[in-house]
Amino acid sequence: MPPHFFDPHILIVEPIFTLAVVIFCFLIYFKTKESYDLTKYKGIEYFRDAFLFFGLSYVLRFFFSFVFFSTIVFNFISPREIFAPFFIFFLGYFSTIGIFYLIFSLVWKKFNNRNMLIFGHCIAVLLSAISFITGSHMMIIYLQCILLAVAVVLSFVIHIGRKKVSKTKLLYLLVSGLWLINLLVIDRRKPFSSGLDIFFEAVSLIVFVIIYHKILKWIK
Repeated sequence: MPPHFFDPHILIVEPIFTLAVVIFCFLIYFKTKESYDLTKYKGIEYFRDAFLFFGLSYVLRFFFSFVFFSTIVFNFISPREIFAPFFIFFLGYFSTIGIFYLIFSLVWKKFNNRNMLIFGHCIAVLLSAISFITGSHMMIIYLQCILLAVAVVLSFVIHIGRKKVSKTKLLYLLVSGLWLINLLVIDRRKPFSSGLDIFFEAVSLIVFVIIYHKILKWIK
């Protein structure tokens, strides 16, 4: 019988939500493959790679939820103190580089792509290493909020005067808003109840469905 601190949100709802998001991330990644193969457009490549990294971050989150679920249900000695710093490191790296790739999809024409990629990966590793050493993910969350704001601003500035500007803006606003919602859910020090967490996760899942639907329409 589950212990008295059984939390249905952490043990049931969150793993199901995370698995659903993993599926959508990889669906978006594979559905855009044909468009990239036909055009070899770097913007598409970086955009789909962003969802690949987002998907990997959610795979890691699902794995950690599964481990935590096992320790609660089967009364194992919790390995959270051992695994948490590594979890913070890799989750921080995958999610941060995913946001960088979202930005790369906007600015790739203006920079040397090789140097741009090296810079992004180095910054993501550095920030994740600092979080690993300090045992805190808050710095990465704050930085990701700034990076998402940069992505939104760039989506408005770079596409001014172009056709389909509203579609491009909308897509980046959806993706950025989606990740901001997920940062709120991941941040366990927030004063939110499980009910509000579930609300954010439901909204996040709806946004994923909208993004996936719009991408399907645009690649036809």
